[in-house]
Amino acid sequence: MIDVIERPESQRYWVVRAQDGNYIDHFQQAGTVAIGHLDDLDLPHSNHQPFFPEVSSLLSQISSLERRKREEGYIARSQRRCAQVKTFVDDLSVGDLVVSIDSESLMVGRIVGHPRINNIPVRVILDKKTGVYTEMPFSLRRSVRWGPKIRKKHVPTAMKRSISARQTVFNIDSYWTTIYYMLYPIFVSEGKLFFSTSINQSDAINNYSVSQLFSILTDLEVLTRSIDVTENPREISFQRLFDQFLKEDSFKLATTAEFMSPGSVWSYLGVDDNTGQKIILGSLLFGALFGVKIGPLEVDGIVHKELREKIVEEFTERLEHHNAKSMKKKLELSFPEFDTEPLENNEYDEAEDFRQLTLFQET
Repeated sequence: MIDVIERPESQRYWVVRAQDGNYIDHFQQAGTVAIGHLDDLDLPHSNHQPFFPEVSSLLSQISSLERRKREEGYIARSQRRCAQVKTFVDDLSVGDLVVSIDSESLMVGRIVGHPRINNIPVRVILDKKTGVYTEMPFSLRRSVRWGPKIRKKHVPTAMKRSISARQTVFNIDSYWTTIYYMLYPIFVSEGKLFFSTSINQSDAINNYSVSQLFSILTDLEVLTRSIDVTENPREISFQRLFDQFLKEDSFKLATTAEFMSPGSVWSYLGVDDNTGQKIILGSLLFGALFGVKIGPLEVDGIVHKELREKIVEEFTERLEHHNAKSMKKKLELSFPEFDTEPLENNEYDEAEDFRQLTLFQET
């Protein structure tokens, strides 16, 4: 069974680097992300209180520290340090998703806490027998509930591009679809229904099998949008609907693909559907392609049983026409299957803190 996820409209997306990945285990085990940009200011432990500094005072402290080092370019370094702290404190928000990486993997989590100063190093035991350990000293932290940890070889190229910047903290809002495609087989956002599939075979891609996959996705669109034409089960005919869409040049499904072995196929269909009918139908048909149930979906009362059964029946015939079983086997087709509950559950989110708006002022 797979769920249909709806992306929160206000959610943003960030990368927080773990010092070249050296501290990613510390992040994971302590349930945190952290940066060391304030460590040498010897700020007091925040005693569980959120850290929302006044930025001009903070910039002054950082500038004084950099000036004492007597190194060229201290003003620019001070401004960069302060900008990174501001981003971490003021721009990241509870409910946002955060990505951190090391040389082998990428980890995605949900920010659940406000920034704090914690001067107790995070310790990770490297060898239980000898007691050898390593510590992360970074004091500026946010609590995170970590979700999937994905090996880089399975990360789409678009995602690798999104995390290529060298700053410690930076925004990747423009890559939100890449993050969701990587995590979810099916999701809804901004009036669109999104599907994600993976080609896992490592040999040369069979062109005919790929063409069959794209044909099936077109068939899924036709039958999902069939209710724009009729809601009478007796009038549902794939070929008639297909010919009508073809004549009107009204196909809407858009697809992006990484033609590699392995690779990815990402598709979205604009539904703009307040009733939820097309979301339900598209989800049911996607589930039929993989032989899985979609849940939990409130189906009864939204799409009546006879219409639903007729559309699924037509799609099943199309799957047989395209020999979908053979196609899936040849391409080793699958969809993302991760435990994403920590990313969706807001039960652990800290309540909004008004001081974030009043204490952290622009210079």
